[in-house]
Amino acid sequence: MKYLRYVFNFKDVERHLRNKNLAIFYKESKIIQRVLNQLFNGILKFCMNIMKTFKGFDFVVSEQIIEYPLVFKNLRQTDKTILDFGGFESIMPLQLSAIGYKVIVLDQRRYPFCHPNLKALSGDLFSNGLKITDKFDVVISISTIEHLGLGRYGDIAIEDGDAKGVEILWRLVKKGGRLIASVPAGKPAVQRGYRVYNKKRLNEVFPHISSLYWFAKNGREGIWREVEADEIENLSYSKPYSQMPCEAVAFVICDKV
Repeated sequence: MKYLRYVFNFKDVERHLRNKNLAIFYKESKIIQRVLNQLFNGILKFCMNIMKTFKGFDFVVSEQIIEYPLVFKNLRQTDKTILDFGGFESIMPLQLSAIGYKVIVLDQRRYPFCHPNLKALSGDLFSNGLKITDKFDVVISISTIEHLGLGRYGDIAIEDGDAKGVEILWRLVKKGGRLIASVPAGKPAVQRGYRVYNKKRLNEVFPHISSLYWFAKNGREGIWREVEADEIENLSYSKPYSQMPCEAVAFVICDKV
């Protein structure tokens, strides 16, 4: 199946659709729960069997396969406290907590997982009622800043929301700390609910950039690889309004000296 470029066949894809990081189990094995669970699994398997017969099935690997490893790679031994802005759909805050970091997750939606090293805050970054007095060794924002101020997700609509949001996050970074962020890269554009950035726009939004990585793939279903900024300067996404449209990503590190 040539369109599945990361795997050999559909069964391999089906295995990886099951998240092995998290699982929910019933405390009591009641008959009705077992029946519903078997029914759900049966429907899921039936749907998967139908889907694999569709011609031109799209297999998309999102930019998170790049972003999460780069976050861990760029944490320093001296880093102890972390703010993850926009981490509601991520298990990275839980991973960071589990290996000893003190983590605060800030999102409009309250982070659903608990850990002794983890604290969840819910609220809009631009809300007057949001009060964060702490400063952090690292502030992380993965695939979030590009949405700020556009109001697509019920957030506060504000002009230049990405730059103004970064200003707020930058104030939460300790002296000697760093801001780590990722955004969609390519020809500058404002799509439905997100922005795309080139090098010029990144320098307008982010302060004191010390490291900048670029990754891209050939089309929405392509394979990720590291590239130079010039290679994607004029990149327009083939399916900008589809699910997981990103075809290039910029990974930004800003150091506060």
